[in-house]
Amino acid sequence: MKQLLTVLVFFSITTLFIACNSNTAESSTNTATEERANTFDLAAVKKIIDSTNVVFGYMISKGDSVGLASLYTSDAKFMAPNSPTASGRSGVQSAFAGLFAAMGTPGLTLTANEVWGTEELITEVGTYTMTDKTGKEIDKGKYIDLWKMEDGKWKLHRDIFNSDMPPMPMAPTKK
Repeated sequence: MKQLLTVLVFFSITTLFIACNSNTAESSTNTATEERANTFDLAAVKKIIDSTNVVFGYMISKGDSVGLASLYTSDAKFMAPNSPTASGRSGVQSAFAGLFAAMGTPGLTLTANEVWGTEELITEVGTYTMTDKTGKEIDKGKYIDLWKMEDGKWKLHRDIFNSDMPPMPMAPTKK
């Protein structure tokens, strides 16, 4: 009986010790996670996105497809309406060059309406307005961008958008 009591006391002390250490380890993990979360500044990232959006609009107006491609990650996906997905920086550069060849260089204003995420990936939901050379609105719509840190900079990782304008009427086909 004395041996059984000794084993039970030993077991209870061991269990209590393990539980205390487990809570301490869990507490350390939670503290590290909280500290990492506290060092991530989403408001600062939103300012970076806002300023990059201004640069993006400027590059659109100048027809700078190479500069635009540099704002994207090396494995980016650019998903414009009525077009296949452009992949990677060279694909993005080619897609913009094609858009400029087809439509010229419009004015573009991007507005980030929502931004959320972590230090690994940011989601931006916004609206855009496109204008011609005279400032007349020619398109408006919405977009979703995913931003990813690459080479120490936030870059566009996924970019998809579409117009709020009605589709252009189709020309009648000749028979």
